[in-house]
Amino acid sequence: MDLPLLLAAVERGDDDTARELLYGATADDLAGEDAVTLLAAAARAGRQRVVDHLVLRGVDVTRPWDDGVDPVTWAAENGRYGVLQALLSRSRDPLSSDSPHRRALRIAQDALASGAGAGAEPPPAYRAIVTDMEAELGVHRPPDELMARALVHADPDHDDWFVSVFHLGRRTGRETFDWALEAARDASDLGRRRFGLDTMKQLVFAFGIFAEEPDAELPFAREAEDFLRPLLHSEQDPCTLALAIAAFTSYSSGDTVAAILDHAHHADPGVRACVCGILHTNTAEHDEALAALLHLADDPVPVTRMNALDRLATATADTPDLRAALAAHLADPHFDARLKAAAGLALRGDEGGRAALEEIRSGIKNMNSPGWGRLGDIDHLLRVRAEAAETTAPGRQAGV
Repeated sequence: MDLPLLLAAVERGDDDTARELLYGATADDLAGEDAVTLLAAAARAGRQRVVDHLVLRGVDVTRPWDDGVDPVTWAAENGRYGVLQALLSRSRDPLSSDSPHRRALRIAQDALASGAGAGAEPPPAYRAIVTDMEAELGVHRPPDELMARALVHADPDHDDWFVSVFHLGRRTGRETFDWALEAARDASDLGRRRFGLDTMKQLVFAFGIFAEEPDAELPFAREAEDFLRPLLHSEQDPCTLALAIAAFTSYSSGDTVAAILDHAHHADPGVRACVCGILHTNTAEHDEALAALLHLADDPVPVTRMNALDRLATATADTPDLRAALAAHLADPHFDARLKAAAGLALRGDEGGRAALEEIRSGIKNMNSPGWGRLGDIDHLLRVRAEAAETTAPGRQAGV
């Protein structure tokens, strides 16, 4: 295990290279001091994916770091929710009297009581830690209290918000839906309205996982859809609109593309990203959806651009404009966008696309390399299409 190279990758925030370098690490490497040093560096740098990977590979999270600090204590004291989650992911007994979960909860509660982290950017996620550790210990707070924790920072991208929505959304009964709907209707409080919409969306996701019957229908889906549909045209706040779009498409059982198409050209990148994650061409609005995806394929936000190229790559359509859009991104600076563009062309028999795929493949070092799994999926699709083409060839049809 090359510790200097790994530490350099962590320092510059290059999770992909760090994971790639760790592929050849042996059990002895991961049991040694270098692995503990790397874990500490990744945690302090906020590189959660690297921490996750190290913990999954068996690095001991109970061993103190070089300055004598206990990892769980450090994560809780600093409000690093994601790092703490990774460190605790292999802990099997949160209810024991000396569990790290109880220790993390006490530390986060003390930090909140003392005002630790005031003014820090981003704010430490002490409330997320408290909410999550309480849930692990069987303590479930009322919806108003969970919302109050989320609204301290009122940032839907902050862990305090996410964890409150996540745990509230797991309560998939009518009572939770009614509470969320009431909050989403509060025109006087933007934060409360956003939190209600986000909770409504989370209820659908959780219901699909925790429903007692596999084919059970969400009992309040029609009511939710009737409330959400008008918001697609009336909501002016971009963040709230994105939440409304996501919630609406989660509850609606019909073709939602027509209802959200206009927002593909929205000025706000968050709204465009939300729409792009939902749009597809298997719709009665096929031509309009295809045009919207072609527009979003040139979005300045890399993830939105990649999602649009992904939908175009696997679309049944094959037009000159579509091929031109894919070809324009064969040199895209964003790796995933480049890969999707190459895949889309290769799936249409384009030699330039195949050559671009081979160039990407030549840079794959091991199964931890970016694109390794996606390349496998693309190869499978290429084989399936080649076999289908062979089966339907004129000679094969004639029994030759």
